[in-house]
Amino acid sequence: MKPCLRPAILFLVVVPAAAAAADRPVSGPVATVLALFEGRDPSGEGLLQKQRPSPLAPALRAAIVAALPPEGALTPSASEALKIASLDPIFASHERKDLVVVKVIDVGYAFVGLHARMVLLLSRDALAVVTAGELQALAIHELAHELVWDEYQAAIAARDEARMQELELLCDGIAVLMLKRLDRAPDDLIRAVTKMVRHNEGLGTRDAVRSHVSLKDRKYFIRTVAAMTDGPS
Repeated sequence: MKPCLRPAILFLVVVPAAAAAADRPVSGPVATVLALFEGRDPSGEGLLQKQRPSPLAPALRAAIVAALPPEGALTPSASEALKIASLDPIFASHERKDLVVVKVIDVGYAFVGLHARMVLLLSRDALAVVTAGELQALAIHELAHELVWDEYQAAIAARDEARMQELELLCDGIAVLMLKRLDRAPDDLIRAVTKMVRHNEGLGTRDAVRSHVSLKDRKYFIRTVAAMTDGPS
C-alpha cells in the first residue's frame, strides 16, 4: 500500500470550494493531495515557521558547497544575476536569506531544484525562459521541499514515482499559499511550469521527468488550490 502523507503536513489547510469538485480527478496524486486542502482553516499564520527545519550548521553548509562538482558550473551573466538577485526577498520570507547558495549550471534543459536543503540549482535554460517573477514562484516551490525533505528522499530511494508526484504537488500547494501571503496570485507559478515543460518537450526531455504529473493536471491542481484559498486570509 502506498504510504499516506504524514500528519505533520496537514497544516496545509484551506476552505472548501464547490468549484473544485467540478471535473475533479477521482483518483491519483492530484485527488490525493487536493483532499488535504479541503474543508480546513486557510490562515496558515506561523505554521511554516513551526514546520520548517532548523538551518544546517555552518560547517555542514560549507562542506556541501565544497563537495559540489565544478563540472557544469557557470558564472551568471548580467541578466541572469539580476534575476537571481530578485530571489533575495523570497529567501527572506522563508527565513533563508544568506542561507541558500544559488548555483547556475549547464545541464542542457530547463531545471530548477533544491540540493541538500540549501543549494538552489538553476540551469541556464531555465533562466532564459522564465521572468524574474516566475523564477521567484519556482524558488518558493523549491524552498517548500525542505518541509518534506525526508519523505522525498525516501520516495527517491524507493523509486516511488507516485509518491514523488504527491510531494511535488504538495510543494505546489505550499507555493500557492505562500504567494497568497505575499499578495500574489499563482499566475507566475503556472506560467513558469508551463514554459519549463514546453521548453523541455521541445528538447525531447519531458519523458525523463516522471516526478511530476502531466502539465494539464499540475495546472488544474494549482488553480484549484488557488480557488480554495480565495477570500480573506
